Amino acid sequence: MSAPATVALEGGTREAWESALGLWGVHLRDVRLAPGEGAAKGTAAWFSFPPSVTVDPDMIRTWGVGHEAESLFAHEIGHHVLAPATRMDSLKIRHQLARALAAAGADPVTADDLALLSNLWTDLLVNARVALLQRRRGDTEPVGIVRLVQATLPAPESADRLWWVYLRTFELVWGLPAGRLCPPAPPAPAPPALPRGRSDAPWEEIPEKHREQERALREARRERERIAAELTGAITTRPEADADQLAGVVRSFAHDPVLGAMRFGVLTAPYIVERQRSSRRTPPAGPGHGEGCAADDAPVTAEELGRILSDRRLHGGIPAHPGSSGPGAIGEAGEGTGVGDGNGQALGLARTLALYGASDPDEVMAAWYRAEAAPWVRPLTQRMPAVPAPELPGPLEVWETGDDLADLDLPATLQAGATVLPGVTTRRRSFLPDEPTPREASIALDVFIDSSGSMPRPGRGSSAVLAGMIVALSVLRGGGRVRVTSFSGPGQVAGSEDYQRTVGGVVRDLAFFFGGGTTFPLDLLERRYAGLRPPAPDERRHLLVLSDDGLVSMFGDGNAEYADVAARVRPMLTTATLLLSTRSTRVDAQAAAAGYDVLHVQTMDDAPAACARLAEALHG
Repeated sequence: MSAPATVALEGGTREAWESALGLWGVHLRDVRLAPGEGAAKGTAAWFSFPPSVTVDPDMIRTWGVGHEAESLFAHEIGHHVLAPATRMDSLKIRHQLARALAAAGADPVTADDLALLSNLWTDLLVNARVALLQRRRGDTEPVGIVRLVQATLPAPESADRLWWVYLRTFELVWGLPAGRLCPPAPPAPAPPALPRGRSDAPWEEIPEKHREQERALREARRERERIAAELTGAITTRPEADADQLAGVVRSFAHDPVLGAMRFGVLTAPYIVERQRSSRRTPPAGPGHGEGCAADDAPVTAEELGRILSDRRLHGGIPAHPGSSGPGAIGEAGEGTGVGDGNGQALGLARTLALYGASDPDEVMAAWYRAEAAPWVRPLTQRMPAVPAPELPGPLEVWETGDDLADLDLPATLQAGATVLPGVTTRRRSFLPDEPTPREASIALDVFIDSSGSMPRPGRGSSAVLAGMIVALSVLRGGGRVRVTSFSGPGQVAGSEDYQRTVGGVVRDLAFFFGGGTTFPLDLLERRYAGLRPPAPDERRHLLVLSDDGLVSMFGDGNAEYADVAARVRPMLTTATLLLSTRSTRVDAQAAAAGYDVLHVQTMDDAPAACARLAEALHG
């Protein structure tokens, strides 16, 4: 396949490119001039990673902005220098905006909306800085970037309120009079979309046996429509005030586009929601108002997912919208599937899976749980029997004739007098006993996790998986070993037979899910511990089982042949704990009789506290 046609960078275009690089004070490989490629991208210029800039000269001439080539180049270079600067920051900005959209009630959170908001946010930062640099250089007003933005605007009668806020923000940041880039007054909000036409069948035509079900369906439908109407009325959009707030965000967060993206999203997400719930669903078309100039759409890798979700900036609380009625008012639309959900703390697992739909879902789940567990992970080691400590040096004593010659402290003796007189000037060092030296050793943890259909699915947020993640990562960080076994119905067993010291395999096994019945693999438990002796004083064996009240199968319910296995294995273990995701206590008595401790968690929020209690038990 032949390479795309390009043209040489020379003459005035070369001068404009070099001038743009000089404006930023950076070096970058030459811009690629690719005639005709802009149509597919929806823009005349775009950037991608590794850092590169591409421009369609034909589209630039069509737009009539060839004389502003330096500003066009400076804008694209600014995306590599300032915002987003790196592919990683670009992904984090999109994640922040997805959080803001979800909290504002956007349904769905689409890739197009994320691309639009990401482009608007980074363009605001870049264009504000380019104008500042051009003014410092002494350019004539209006500077080139202002002229470029004005030349590429859509029609003045644009009815898109978000676009008006965006342009008004530029006027405020650049100190332009109102009306220079957009009409002085914002467009009126579009009327709410009318409910889809629906004609219910006449009541008398519905068979008697189905009428009760039909009545319930119609009542549920009316309730959904009522809630939708209330949500539409609750959208907070105040274009004039929002533009003023955004100008402050641009000035305050130019140094941190990732953190600033959340403030930007809080102010702009309601406009996306307003658009979704109105009769005007698409923004106006025109130069500079397309999908944006970012061309990097490669799927997110597992390593990148870990770096994204471990960034604590993406887990902070979502600020309340300035027009909301109280703290966190914009952040009440969480999914309820993650620690802190409902307070805007994090993007729920279901939405995270949707956001990274092009990536491996198992890798997304593993990265999400690991990030959720991270604040609670502490290095976990095991106290071991203390060993005697060497004696401490004590005061000097008189060395008597007949004492061991090796005990004679010659330097101390010579200090006592020039003449050595045995039993008079001779000295010896006494020693005092010391406290025994405490020891710590790493932990070997054997984890069995129930992945039957009665357990919370990992893809929807599981308190059991989160708890297991916290404990397993704490053991690994303390230098220990972890072995994870996922079980469900008969014959449904997965995981590693060997203990592991790396995070990847442990996380993957914890998030594995069968979704079948519940039968604890007592035959496997018996085989693993058969022939072992009780642990020696310097040996530690810990068992952790994560399940619900279906764990009665561990004590022989439905599996009478192995009913005594759990009790027989218990003496071979240092500790044995059941961490149950249930309100029921029907397993507790059987567990206590077999010598097992029981902890309960009911929601994701209970998992960290339960793991803290478990850590105390494991530490001894």
